Amino acid sequence: MVVAAPGLAAPAALSAAAPPTAWEPGPASYDVVVTDDIPITMRDGRVLRGAVHAPADPATGQAAPGPFPVILVQTPYGKTIDGQVSEYLIRRGYIFLTVDVGGTGGSEGQSQLFGQVEAEDGAELVEYAADLPHSNGKVGATGFSYLGIDQVFTAAEVGPGSPLKAIFPVFTAADPYRDLFVSGGVVNMESSLGLIASYFGLRTFSPLLERRNDPLDALRLVLEHGLAAIPFELTTGLNVLFQQGRVHDSEYWQERAPQRVLKKVVDNGVAAYLVGGQYDVFQRGEPLLYSGLQNAAAGRPVTAPMLPDQDPTSKYQLLWGPWDHGNQGEGIDLERIKLAWFDQWLKGIDTGILDVDKPFQVLEADGTTYRMGSFPSESAQVKRLHLSPGAKLTASPLPGANQAIFFKGISLACNQAINQWAAGALRAFVQFCTSAPLLQGLLDILQPGDAVYDTAPLTSPMRLSGPLSLTLKATSNRPETMFVTEVYDVAPNGTQRLVTGGAQLGSQRAIDPQRSWAAGGDWIMPYHPLTETATSPVPTGATTRYDIEIRSSFYTVPAGHRLRLKVKSGDTPHLLPPPMKLLDLLGGVYGIQSSSTLNLTVAN
Repeated sequence: MVVAAPGLAAPAALSAAAPPTAWEPGPASYDVVVTDDIPITMRDGRVLRGAVHAPADPATGQAAPGPFPVILVQTPYGKTIDGQVSEYLIRRGYIFLTVDVGGTGGSEGQSQLFGQVEAEDGAELVEYAADLPHSNGKVGATGFSYLGIDQVFTAAEVGPGSPLKAIFPVFTAADPYRDLFVSGGVVNMESSLGLIASYFGLRTFSPLLERRNDPLDALRLVLEHGLAAIPFELTTGLNVLFQQGRVHDSEYWQERAPQRVLKKVVDNGVAAYLVGGQYDVFQRGEPLLYSGLQNAAAGRPVTAPMLPDQDPTSKYQLLWGPWDHGNQGEGIDLERIKLAWFDQWLKGIDTGILDVDKPFQVLEADGTTYRMGSFPSESAQVKRLHLSPGAKLTASPLPGANQAIFFKGISLACNQAINQWAAGALRAFVQFCTSAPLLQGLLDILQPGDAVYDTAPLTSPMRLSGPLSLTLKATSNRPETMFVTEVYDVAPNGTQRLVTGGAQLGSQRAIDPQRSWAAGGDWIMPYHPLTETATSPVPTGATTRYDIEIRSSFYTVPAGHRLRLKVKSGDTPHLLPPPMKLLDLLGGVYGIQSSSTLNLTVAN
């Protein structure tokens, strides 16, 4: 599939914090009344536990008569701990139903991690929500991360004519395996350990809070939820250690990929407003959710790139900002946008949020905002920069000996990746160390064996506006290779800011041409099967081609700055060299060829 002339619109004059009309949010007319620990019996007899947060009459404190739309939130982290209830919306006439996902919190069952049972539960909960007292029969859904993924699966499961009319997924994966668990076949150790620790801990011990009024039942659920670690956390950990099972793509992961159900979401008529982040853990997948929904609405393949002249629908929108997984919407009024979305779809109020012809809005860190219709963007082009001798990124290849990389498997870098894959938990630390050019330079000196390539100072701004890739041609003296790529914005004073990155395990270099996005003779978004059967040793001594996916980016490098590419063999603590392949990796020397290119999607 060929990407034809993708591009960007001009910067918009509109603020990302408000729909483009004179619509204003209604006043906060209600108080909030909570009914907790509600048993909800499912089709198979399992009992899930929910809580209703409803608008209340300020004078009496009693539930207001309504009728009101209902917003469904499904959480695996305990509805009391992380129910993601919006009092802003409740006070403006919305009921919130928060439910512990089956096998978590106060709910019975086996934890599924986005499995089919969770999707069926979601569809059943939509009907339950529509029938709540004081409901107007219309349902929306919201939440971020895991809660966003469940929204997509629920929207796909409900069927046409459902009470579910609109969803608002924030920071949501298209393919959790590729977006989070691995990068090019290399396991994401930092995020995986954090997920396993937080998910296991909250799932297992949150019943003590959620069922505090029934200690015996709480202890029963603690045991039940804790035993779920055997089929999930323990199995996954052993698979990573021994390089088998879930370390590869398989039906297990494909079942859990929201991208595969996007056509059902569109067929069911459910509208979706997505929010993504430049440094989110799901950075890779959020634009693919947008293009997938738009393609489904246009009758095109969900996994294909959008066409440059494709007419998008504002029923599916994406707001992209400079955020990590812990500061979503910082600097804008995301609650106001959410209210406008749900007022439009659940109350029939014309908020103007649909009055856009380019539904993909980008908000950069400096406040610049602009819109696109397509992904890849409709007015940009693919720009190739050669990895040339002299540590240069050049428009044409230069003759001479190039750089070599030595396998280390670890790195000492301090950059945004450390915070990105820690879901925002290390933001303050990274802000400190990345503001010190001398410290960054010292860390570079202390880890020889990496390759670094720079452009000349840019004479005009370069706006990255979509997929990136590295077509790397290299020799290796070992039967396994591990490449880590990082793209930086380098200021005149030497401060370097990570823009985006990617990685590739050499034995997983095989390409699926039907799923990859092509640009000329290169893959601007290569898709690797990453299956056990696709594994192939690296031929030693021969030049081998690696098509390395670099996560899509929407970022402007200012004039006077340089674009930098680092090619390394480690990214600590983010990526874990495969333990069972260390003997094949140790002593590796990789010779980079000058025919290698960094491929960028750049706005005109």
